[in-house]
Amino acid sequence: MSRYINIHSHHTFPGDNLSIFCLYDQFERAESGLTCSVGLHPWYLDHAEADCEAIRKYMSLPNVLAIGECGLDKLAKTDWDWQMKWLIWQIDLANSINKPLIIHCVKAFEDLLAVFKMHPPKVPVIIHGFNKKPELAQQLVQHRLYISFGKALFQSHPGPLEALEHIPADHFFLETDDAAMPIADVYAKAAKIRKTGEDEIILQLQKNFQNVFAR
Repeated sequence: MSRYINIHSHHTFPGDNLSIFCLYDQFERAESGLTCSVGLHPWYLDHAEADCEAIRKYMSLPNVLAIGECGLDKLAKTDWDWQMKWLIWQIDLANSINKPLIIHCVKAFEDLLAVFKMHPPKVPVIIHGFNKKPELAQQLVQHRLYISFGKALFQSHPGPLEALEHIPADHFFLETDDAAMPIADVYAKAAKIRKTGEDEIILQLQKNFQNVFAR
């Protein structure tokens, strides 16, 4: 098992760490063996009907670990009903191939939970890039969702720091998203926030990864 696990990234990094690269276009890159997720991002749905065929082509490759990032974004210019349509399609897709979902959600958590109630994911769901208050994190965990933390841990807003401090150890991951920082820096920050050793964080996230991706 890799020492550090980067659950969601838009960059490729050298070294032996496990990093899941997000493919929302150029899906053929999955053929290279790149460890990745494939999905229809709510910002980029202009060619969704064509892109969904590419996703079907590559989704079963062993190096494609998850479907996503997909989700809902109320700040996006994309039509809301169109976002809903393709989120539901990807929930059904993930269920059909038994791979986790990586979710992008901006100002739409109530809507997201409502979709999940009507179209329940049968696979683990990871909310990536969490930057909200601990009360929301607690609500998401109560719905058996996993939460991934990244660059928000380095910003001044205390919400995500408090959320990470109090979240159950078996329900979180760490990521770099679009930040060009080493994942090791995120681990070091998380260890400081949770007032524990970095090795404990490493071992816990390796266990979480096994629980979610090696079912």
